[in-house]
Amino acid sequence: MFRLKAAGRMVCSAGSVLALMIWFCGFGCRAASGQENSSQPNASAQGNPPAQSGAPAPSSQPAESNAANPAGASDQVDASGKKIIRDEAEYKAYVATAGIQDPKERAEALESFVQQYPKSIVAADALEQAMSAWQTVGDTVKVLEVAKELLQTDSGNVRALAIIVALDRLSASQGDAAALDELCLYSTAGMREIATWQKPAGMADADFAALSRHMTNIFNSAAGYCALQQQNFLQARDWYGRALQIDPTDLQNIYQLAIADLEMTPIDANGFWYCARAIEMAKSSSRAQAAAGMESYCKPKYETYHGSAEGWDAIVSLSIAQSALPADFAKGITAAPTAPPPPARK
Repeated sequence: MFRLKAAGRMVCSAGSVLALMIWFCGFGCRAASGQENSSQPNASAQGNPPAQSGAPAPSSQPAESNAANPAGASDQVDASGKKIIRDEAEYKAYVATAGIQDPKERAEALESFVQQYPKSIVAADALEQAMSAWQTVGDTVKVLEVAKELLQTDSGNVRALAIIVALDRLSASQGDAAALDELCLYSTAGMREIATWQKPAGMADADFAALSRHMTNIFNSAAGYCALQQQNFLQARDWYGRALQIDPTDLQNIYQLAIADLEMTPIDANGFWYCARAIEMAKSSSRAQAAAGMESYCKPKYETYHGSAEGWDAIVSLSIAQSALPADFAKGITAAPTAPPPPARK
């Protein structure tokens, strides 16, 4: 595993990932709390029973015995796309979860529902709601556990993929090799799924657009991190560049793009601007230790490349004044003269 400099590892914290998870939970969290806020994107596809559009309804036909029909075997989808649960006991068990206000209790009840009815047509919906409820609680271990269970039910669930990738990136940055392998696998799957992801029933267009962009950014960033770990610096630069087009303020991506630029051969001198930008962003957000760690990597790199520290302070000042890489920045950074080869022996 390519080991990032200490500052690169400390940029992303458990707190920042938890904030991501809370943002990510969207409508599922609001259903658990009883609050409405359409400005947040939805992390629950559909099926919040029974008020949400697209929620399952009991069939008008008599419920059939689970003994004769295994759980979920008689589930149907009507012409409008609404999911129908034909077993009355299963329907009542699912609807009962909607009345639980405590998010922890609701998450546990939804997981119990899936254990009791693993083949239910709303099993994936229940797991998405459980995942959202655990997000509200702030239990990232359970969020990850339920997300992986959801993938067993719905292998292409893009929200589960994005959540696993986001959490795995944190673990991988702390040296977890297994998390890195999983991250690389699921980021590839996520990019494939997000390309064809359809807007779930009940989700506002603005929420769908925001969540799509956010998940695309998660997958692009993870692909950059995987390439960086594999020392494929050109590919890492490409993926980080795509991610920063979506979110140009992502400190972690800015700094890791700088590393990719400065580790490749030949060096891409644009990395010095990304270094300075990341350092100043860390300072402005009161992360002095991270900023110092970044500078201990970046400034010596500059001195080696340029031949002295002359001009470094000007780059730092420029990164404060401009939030985007200036045009032709690299052309203004001159490389130190290369020492001539020793004379050939006669």
